[in-house]
Amino acid sequence: MPVYLISKAVDPLFAAAIGSSAALIRIKREEKEKHPEAEVGLGTVFGTGSERLKRWWAGEFDGAAKTSAVAK
Repeated sequence: MPVYLISKAVDPLFAAAIGSSAALIRIKREEKEKHPEAEVGLGTVFGTGSERLKRWWAGEFDGAAKTSAVAK
């Protein structure tokens, strides 16, 4: 019998929320490292996140695929 942390319906939602928040925190940290003097807002974080999600969906999993597409 499987054991659920919260419930069968809520566990996947909880996992998605934790994963999404971890990704947003990582993106914000990386943006602050790139531009320490600038204020990093949610628009910047969501923009970078959506760009990364689009690249992932297209099958471009690393930065090399992005740079090769820009070079063309």
